[in-house]
Amino acid sequence: MSTPLWNKKVKCPFCQFEFETTRMRSSVIKIKEKMTDFGNIYDGECAYFYAVTVCPQCTFAALNKDFDSIRADYETKVFEATKKIRAANVKKPEIFSLGSSTPDVAAKRHELAIAFTKMRTYAELGTLAGLYMHLVWIYRMAGNREKEMAAMAEAVKAYQEFHEKGGDLPEKLGEPGVLYLIGELYRRLGNYKEARNYYGRALSSKEIRLFPAIADMTRDMMLAAKNAMEQAGTV
Repeated sequence: MSTPLWNKKVKCPFCQFEFETTRMRSSVIKIKEKMTDFGNIYDGECAYFYAVTVCPQCTFAALNKDFDSIRADYETKVFEATKKIRAANVKKPEIFSLGSSTPDVAAKRHELAIAFTKMRTYAELGTLAGLYMHLVWIYRMAGNREKEMAAMAEAVKAYQEFHEKGGDLPEKLGEPGVLYLIGELYRRLGNYKEARNYYGRALSSKEIRLFPAIADMTRDMMLAAKNAMEQAGTV
């Protein structure tokens, strides 16, 4: 039986430093439960903890798939930032270590990846939104409600911009799924009016018939938002 974690040798696209990073085998990922904002609760190791690669030399961080494929010659701001970090030669914290991760380490890795994504010239808006959602789920697992809510507020803004600017929508979600997710984030943030607005937009989408499961979830959570508004006396 294979172990869930393994170390992969990679080369940083910005400083050319070769190092090992711990990743999780997709074959051993076991999902115990799915949350209403599409997050997974895992049985065993959490895949979100190993989704970001960080260079221990220049601290460049990105989602694994982006780290392996980024064209550094197109990313001037990131190159300059990593160059300054290398020159500073500061002691690197524990987030660069190998092996089993923790929510705290995973959160710091994602925060670093978010900072670099914001610097990038050619990063997709969906990438930033996805990183924020990972943070939401990681903080939720850690029981840090305050930071979960803060990450959620950033995620909803990122997904709104992603949808409004017409990015390539995830095939599994399509437009209805993205609109539903924005609504669900608003519901979890306690903004039931905006939640119901986006749920309605999801159900009105021309693509909704292609996503029956999302349609069912949308109706269920629209009712949950309505009930919450009635309890709060804001209907």
